Amino acid sequence: MRHVPPKRLRMASLARLLPLLPLAASACTGHAEQSLASTREPFIALERNFQGYQHWAGVELANRPEPGGTHVAGETHEYINHAPAAGAKAFPVGTILVKTVESQKKSDIFAMVKRGNGFNASGASGWEWLGLRARADGSVAIVWRGVNPPDGESYGGDPRGGCNGCHGAAAKNDYVHAYSLSRR
Repeated sequence: MRHVPPKRLRMASLARLLPLLPLAASACTGHAEQSLASTREPFIALERNFQGYQHWAGVELANRPEPGGTHVAGETHEYINHAPAAGAKAFPVGTILVKTVESQKKSDIFAMVKRGNGFNASGASGWEWLGLRARADGSVAIVWRGVNPPDGESYGGDPRGGCNGCHGAAAKNDYVHAYSLSRR
């Protein structure tokens, strides 16, 4: 067996690790960019996926029908992590839409995530709904998630069927009401 001096061993190990450093650095920050085309199903959004949503592309809401009182009870803004490709028939798995509603009484943050893999098959197929809350440090926490909100949360017990009720058949744009995101 050949003796390898320690310095040489360290340099050889470092040379093998160098290609992985950018990946490791982006994973540590929680802001790793991932192509939606490479997102595997199912895509399960974690809190880190929502951080900094205020810096994503804004969505034009001007020409959409108003689906209900919860989303329009104040100043509304909507953001998307990645716009759909031109000509797409549906939003790709990994798409995240965040909607904020600010009023004098409260502040709400909602999200819809294209999870894929047959999730929510009897509602807005492929989509998961989330309620988010801003923390004092500016980060975002997941309060609830699923095919509908739980009782006691916004939309919980909604007789129209919660998120699926409004985003179901009425939204002809892959269950998304923002027509500025139409997949053309």
